Amino acid sequence: MNIAITFKHIDSSDAIRKYAESKVLKLEKYLNNILDVHVTLSMERVDHKESGVAQIKLSAKNLNVNAEEKSADIYSAIDLLLEKVEAQIKKHKEKLRRKEHAEEGAGTTEPEEDVSYPEVKDDYERQPLSVKEALRKLEKRNKDFIIFKDKESSKISFIFREEDGGFSLIAPDL
Repeated sequence: MNIAITFKHIDSSDAIRKYAESKVLKLEKYLNNILDVHVTLSMERVDHKESGVAQIKLSAKNLNVNAEEKSADIYSAIDLLLEKVEAQIKKHKEKLRRKEHAEEGAGTTEPEEDVSYPEVKDDYERQPLSVKEALRKLEKRNKDFIIFKDKESSKISFIFREEDGGFSLIAPDL
């Protein structure tokens, strides 16, 4: 990893340089393929108050991070900057994990032999029916179920034939 630290409108000091380098080196525990890091440290004067400004440009194999933080002094600006960069790296890694997890789930093209999948049917009544009408249509069609809109409640309902030959009605509250 190449680390470059630039000072603008501030005297360069070994203490600040070493502090910034030590903080940047800690980023390797979050991201191990960092190529280049360029940190710019400067002082700004706004409304007769000086504030430390820390900027970073980080280049890694599949990630570029640009961030800037301002604080009352340069050391706290460096701390805030590195916290922001850590958060961006963690967010990036979590995004990659989610993407890999989604690809793993989509990559299984052959179903396992032990798993049986239900048959998908699009058999439903388009016109509202009463429960009695739905039962008559179910018996006439010689099917195991019927999905319909109940005339009285205006709910989507489901009647199915049980193993003992009886019928059950499901009318969920949606």
